[in-house]
Amino acid sequence: MGNSVFTAKLHDTGAKKVQAITLGGHQCTTVCPPNMLEDHPGSTSPHHLFLASIGACVNLVFEIAMERARIEKIDIASDVKGNYETDEETGMSRFDSIEIFTTVTVSKGVKKERLEKLFEVAHSNCPIGNCLIGSCVKLVTSLEVLYE
Repeated sequence: MGNSVFTAKLHDTGAKKVQAITLGGHQCTTVCPPNMLEDHPGSTSPHHLFLASIGACVNLVFEIAMERARIEKIDIASDVKGNYETDEETGMSRFDSIEIFTTVTVSKGVKKERLEKLFEVAHSNCPIGNCLIGSCVKLVTSLEVLYE
């Protein structure tokens, strides 16, 4: 097993509490606190990046598992919801749970149980989601199967 290094670069934009981020050396965007997003169109927040990274990881591992099982996907989409709480006394905030609602569209004849098993493999083998193991954040996934 080899080691990999992933990078992201951040730098000041000159605007208060707004950082420019370069992801993987390719995509560039700005990040700011969630409550400032309306004032910075086109920006995202670390919170949204966190949710997107977990959702994308589960979907990609699921897609790889389906490919290895020789199941052709027609479409895959997910809605990711992070339940965020703030302790009013201490001001500490955190995600309590992250829910990934995935819909996969496949050809008729593919067994739903087989897809559910592959999706469970994706849930348990997502390296980003596995970072949550032992944390206070619960990762919940659900799969809907559509046939075309």
